[in-house]
Amino acid sequence: MSVYKRGGVYWYEFVFRGQRLRATTGLTNKTAALRVEAIRKAELAEGRAGLIRHGPSPKFGDFVNLEFLPWCKTEHEAHPKTYQRYRTSAKPLNAFLGKLPIDTITTANVEKFKLFRSSKISGAGTNRDLAALRFMLNFAVRQGHIVRNPVSGVRFLPEGPRSMRIVSHEEQKCYMAAASSNLWDVVTLIVETGMRPEEVYTIRKENVHLARRYLFVPIGKTRYARRNVPLTAATIEVLKRRMIAAKGEYLFVNKGHPDRPIGPICWKHRKTLRKAGIRPPFRLYDFRHTFGSRSAMAGVDLATLKELMGHSTISMTMRYVHPTPEHKRAAVEKLERFNAEQLFRAYEDRQGSPQIPPQ
Repeated sequence: MSVYKRGGVYWYEFVFRGQRLRATTGLTNKTAALRVEAIRKAELAEGRAGLIRHGPSPKFGDFVNLEFLPWCKTEHEAHPKTYQRYRTSAKPLNAFLGKLPIDTITTANVEKFKLFRSSKISGAGTNRDLAALRFMLNFAVRQGHIVRNPVSGVRFLPEGPRSMRIVSHEEQKCYMAAASSNLWDVVTLIVETGMRPEEVYTIRKENVHLARRYLFVPIGKTRYARRNVPLTAATIEVLKRRMIAAKGEYLFVNKGHPDRPIGPICWKHRKTLRKAGIRPPFRLYDFRHTFGSRSAMAGVDLATLKELMGHSTISMTMRYVHPTPEHKRAAVEKLERFNAEQLFRAYEDRQGSPQIPPQ
């Protein structure tokens, strides 16, 4: 019998094309375990599990570290954050799947990873790792290691709306008073222009045009992110000072590597929140949301705001627009005044209309 019990659950073990395969079904019912074994054998026979070689297949961890990541680094050289995203996801994936031969990974393995990972991090984070695994195994298909990607049959987890926080002007005042000079400049550029934090970190001298009151963002995930950003008086002052002080090509310089831009400064942000005593806290990125909401409340139309923020669609821009309670109250009061005026006007019209004598 190829199904046996160990540790309270049933395992299967059999030989296919000279290779011994053994894995847990995760089930305590023997009949159900036999079904899992039968499905596994059918997948192998049909090639759906990806077993296409007679020789040994690389283990998933070796494939990721020796084949995928080196290729990914070269392929995404112009977008290092993309490479970093896959490197980050590779760690939990290798820890869970690293010892498995890549052609023995099944949809069941992926489902177990999803269940395990979602118990540790958010659904959104789990989905990012699943998306990375799907991309990795698509590369494995192209390399001839497998014929089918087992992630294709896995449903991703539902993601609720991300927590977005609009920073009030009072909170911003307290925050800026507690911020370091570096953070002060970064936040000023984000909240005054709507730039993404990484766009601010990587500002180069050559892309700043103070005389014409704009700076150019040369890179981004989409062509819409590459844009001219109009400057306010506050941001011009920040950039003018930075341009004078900058010794290299970047305005925000990494202290350890003067030829590189600074990295994320979220730790400074968290320290500033504690120092300012701001509760509940918010993310550095929320200053970009704040720019979007304030612009909309100031009357900027969505088509223009979409261009300012570097979005590909207006529906994306809408996710950033969140009127404050005060603004919503003011809108209701405006409607109330309008209704009152219309009622009064209708009453005056009735009073002033000629009377029709009775018949």
